[in-house]
This record gives sequence, structure tokens and C-alpha cells, in this order.
Amino acid sequence: MDTTDNNLIPSKTKLPSITLCCFSPPVMFATMVIEIGLAAYTLLKYRRGLFAKVVGLALVLLGVFQFSEYQICGGIETMFWSRFGLVTITLLPIIGLQLVSLINKKRTFLWAGYIITGVFLLFFVFLPTSVTGAFCGGNYIVFSGPALLYQFYGLYYFIFLLFAILESLKTIQTSKNKMLDRLLRWCIIGYLSFMLPMGIAYTIYAPARTAVASIMCGFAVILAFILAFKIVPKYYEYIDEGNKKIK
Repeated sequence: MDTTDNNLIPSKTKLPSITLCCFSPPVMFATMVIEIGLAAYTLLKYRRGLFAKVVGLALVLLGVFQFSEYQICGGIETMFWSRFGLVTITLLPIIGLQLVSLINKKRTFLWAGYIITGVFLLFFVFLPTSVTGAFCGGNYIVFSGPALLYQFYGLYYFIFLLFAILESLKTIQTSKNKMLDRLLRWCIIGYLSFMLPMGIAYTIYAPARTAVASIMCGFAVILAFILAFKIVPKYYEYIDEGNKKIK
């Protein structure tokens, strides 16, 4: 993966209208603050059960990845923060599927996902050549390493994001509970909130194709708000309603 293309480097000679500025280092830092703040809010407000804790973990991981990018753009311990950042976002697809499984009480693909996630974690932590560098394009990060590894990594990422959406849709089709349906619809909206913008950026902005992880996690701040203010509250409303019926 070539990360030395000068066309990716923002220049004062470029027109602002064609410079992607929405993921610059100050925005990375601000996004980190927002996501960590939302994690703290979620964990303090909803102290019961596993669901809020898993959401809090997802938000912390998103925030840590943004901080890793900020450090990389600052030229601080680039290799360490590159590996650390990749480790944090490697956990996100399986955490997302875990959240869906906590809602629909089904563990489809879950154990396979944990195994595959563990394999990638081992690669990024212990294989020296798994990360050979990271390039700060001013607005996003391009990680470099073995092309085949990153191709499989991208495949893993999108397959398990898709699994979570499909599991949500399957449950909605068979469910007769309107609260459960609304909760899972918000899960789908949350996924699409960062997948669709990334897909559009990938299609119309060529440099985005070498920085999918960075740009997708930038858009994921939208998901962070949906998790904190829609999905978690609706989950506990659904649980409380179920407990009332049991009583």
C-alpha cells in the first residue's frame, strides 16, 4: 500500500473547495472528546446491565482511535499509535454484532466473529510487518502494510457490519413487538449513518479509497450520538416494558 502519494498532502496552493477538511487533526481531537464524553454519559446514566457497558466500550474505542490518529498526525510514536489504533477499531465490528445479539437474544455469527477478531488482533500486535507505517494526509490517516492482509481485513470489517444489519432486519421481520422493532431500526440507522457517507466518499473522492478506516471512523461520530441518545434509552425502555409484563 503506497502512502507517499503527494496528491494526498494538503497544500496551501490547493483551493479550499477541493480540500477535504472535515477530519483534520483538530476535528480528530474534538471527535475524541465528544465520544469519550458520550461514553461517560452513557455509563453514568445507565449503570445497570451489560448493554450500556458494551456501548460505553464501543464509544471509548472510537474515541481512542481518534486520539491515535491525532498522535500520528503530530508525529508522536507513529508506529505505536498506528498499531494501537488498528487494534481498537478491529474490535468494533464484533462489538456491534454483540449489541445486536443482546437485543434479539441470538448469537448467530458471534463466536465466529470473536475468533476472526482475535486472529486480526494477534496479527496487529505480534506480527512486525502487519503495520509498516502510517501517513497523515492532513485530514485522514492511511495505514500501510501487507496488501493481502488489509484486503482480508476490509472484507472482515464489512461482512460483520453487514451481518449486524441483516440480523436486525431478520428480527424485525419476525417480531411482533413494536418497541423491539423501533430499537433495531435505530441500530440499522446507526450503521448506515457512517457506512453510507463512507460509500459516497469512496465513490466520488479517489484518495478516500486508501483511507477507508480513518474516514469511516470519522463519520462514526454520528453513530456515537445515535448510540447514546437513541439506542441505549430505547433498549432500557424495551427491557423495562418486558419486566412490567412479567410482573
